[in-house]
Amino acid sequence: MNFFAIFSIVWGVLMIGIRSLIHLIPKSWNEFELNQVYKEKKPRWVWALAAISLGIVFFTWYKELTTAVPYSLLLTILVTLTLVKVSQLVFNYKQFRGFVKKALVEDRQLIRKINAGTTIVGIILIILGIYVY
Repeated sequence: MNFFAIFSIVWGVLMIGIRSLIHLIPKSWNEFELNQVYKEKKPRWVWALAAISLGIVFFTWYKELTTAVPYSLLLTILVTLTLVKVSQLVFNYKQFRGFVKKALVEDRQLIRKINAGTTIVGIILIILGIYVY
């Protein structure tokens, strides 16, 4: 298996697994996210996450440019788009936390839509990892 196949499958499984937890244990998940992950004051892990995310994006682009894996550009672009979320987390933390609170507590319909879309993308990533890459 190549990097793109492994990365695609692992990422897809994580996307589906985390979304399942949000629905299986909603109260515990909400408490975990709002009180542990996204505390009122921006935690230091946000900067570490940004550095790790940049590293993953740069490594994915490196593999894209140095290997000949068909359709790997799809995964490369998708992983690059995650920097939008990371940048919001780093530079607009209070607004991002407000969005998370709204989605988890005030408007569960929003989290259902996000989870449905994320689950579909996760399934597509697994299929790409198994059958395409």
